[in-house]
Amino acid sequence: MADAPKDRPAAIRTWLMKAPRPENVRIFAKDGREYDVDIKPGAAWSDTAVSIAALEPVRMEANSKEGKLLRAVVVDSLVEKEEQAAAHAATVFQAFQTTDPETQRMIVFAQLLERAHDRATTAIENTVGVAFGKMQEICDSLAQQAATDRGSANELTLGIRQLILQQAQEAAASLTEPEHGPLEKLAESFMSGKQMAEVEAAGQQTKTTNGKH
Repeated sequence: MADAPKDRPAAIRTWLMKAPRPENVRIFAKDGREYDVDIKPGAAWSDTAVSIAALEPVRMEANSKEGKLLRAVVVDSLVEKEEQAAAHAATVFQAFQTTDPETQRMIVFAQLLERAHDRATTAIENTVGVAFGKMQEICDSLAQQAATDRGSANELTLGIRQLILQQAQEAAASLTEPEHGPLEKLAESFMSGKQMAEVEAAGQQTKTTNGKH
């Protein structure tokens, strides 16, 4: 029976011990409740599997220490797969009881081929999982770098605008209030002195004319 308690802990233990091993397991129970089960360092996997099975999980999610999802499984399908593996092992054991050497050689070859296939599949799954995690980290790093570069570019643009505005204001002020050089100031002084002399001379001439009359 797929729902037999003795089958569930064994299937859950096998699933938990797959690489990469989780640091936390999210449990979706049969009654609709959800649980977070932390994997304690040094704890036996069989004890952890028994505790999880007692919660009557329908679905499980294995998470890393950072909270990233490593894998998920429907418990009924997991138990069914474990039962099929147990039935296959029993069949192989019975077949090994035969005295036919050729049959035994074929069984050994089939077992080796199956193990090689399982190991290759596990290695591919692990490689894909690691590659996906690294790709996610690279994407996050590039996004953060782009945000930093965008902020620096905005600050540089604002600084350039402020500098241009300041220079424009200074240029406008220099046009409305032109500065005089040394020669211009000397010429102004000379013209002012000459005008004063002419005014004084005109005043003295007026006094002389008034005296004659």
